[in-house]
Amino acid sequence: MVLFGLRDTGSVNACLSVINILKDKGIPVSVYAEGLAPEYLKDKLLFFPEQKISDLLNSLGPSLVILTVAIKGGSIPIGLNKEAKQRNLPTVLVEEVWGGHASFKWDILPDGVCVVDEFAKCLILRSWPNYPESNIHVTGMPFFDKYAEVETEIARYALHDVLRLRENWPVVFFAGQAWGMPKAVKMFVEAVNNFDNPIYLILADHPSVVSSGATEEFKKIYLEYRKELSCLRMGKVVNPSGLTSGEIMAGSDIVVGIYSTMTVEACYLRKPLITIWTPEIGQLLSEARSNIMTEWPITNLGASLKAESIEEVRNCLKRILVGDTAAMLQAQQKYFQADGLNGERVAQAVLNYYKR
Repeated sequence: MVLFGLRDTGSVNACLSVINILKDKGIPVSVYAEGLAPEYLKDKLLFFPEQKISDLLNSLGPSLVILTVAIKGGSIPIGLNKEAKQRNLPTVLVEEVWGGHASFKWDILPDGVCVVDEFAKCLILRSWPNYPESNIHVTGMPFFDKYAEVETEIARYALHDVLRLRENWPVVFFAGQAWGMPKAVKMFVEAVNNFDNPIYLILADHPSVVSSGATEEFKKIYLEYRKELSCLRMGKVVNPSGLTSGEIMAGSDIVVGIYSTMTVEACYLRKPLITIWTPEIGQLLSEARSNIMTEWPITNLGASLKAESIEEVRNCLKRILVGDTAAMLQAQQKYFQADGLNGERVAQAVLNYYKR
């Protein structure tokens, strides 16, 4: 049996399709969920709720344990990996985004790692220089398989219809995060308020700042950036009315973010994209990734415009609205290819370590 350890929405997104693929192959699968994951999984599959990891492993007796990166706290991935290795169980880390492994101190390394691309593989080797390169599997991100079939023009029409967006204004989707959001939202709102074109602005809060278990720090961050959002004058802040972030992003005209995974999704959707960056945001990312990353890779790849000031945000908006996006689109097409097979690649990589 294969045991998956999931802690937040990102880890669920990384593994849900893989779980279903393995089940379809006749592989028995169990899921342990803690943190934000139970809320996200409750209508999707059965899982074991938060409990002592040693008791869980002793009762289930898995043949393989799948680890995921997550918000710090709880047993995933470090505690689960440690307990599994004490029982001589193979473990595989499924990393949903660049450098996620570096947020944790690994006393014992997993037997295998699935990463999104070659750059993510390089980051693994930068953190773990003696790690066997053959045990790092470039699989892509299963969550992005869905974008192989998304019709963005249809999604755009549906978004305008559902939200009753009657003005011919561009729809901007702001992908939420936690740290760095108050500054980024303030920069964007001030840029738009001094812009020539009004916009519809839809901001998706990151689950970590709005969940019932949000920390006091995250609650404060949420209140700060929501206050900045209320200062928008050139346009309108739109309530998404129950639509998913994916539905909103697919129908939007422009995507804005800092270092959210949703900005990577925007690359798969071929959306004009602005990454807002400040020294403070760069420092936060560097600290979160143990100094192996100081930039969000989509900007280095040319798949997103980068704005480090209010004026640069305004200039990026101007470029997008006049159609100066060809180079960005080419980079997105080159580096973010959605063939719908990422989940299958992760499943095949995982099975390399599985013994019935």
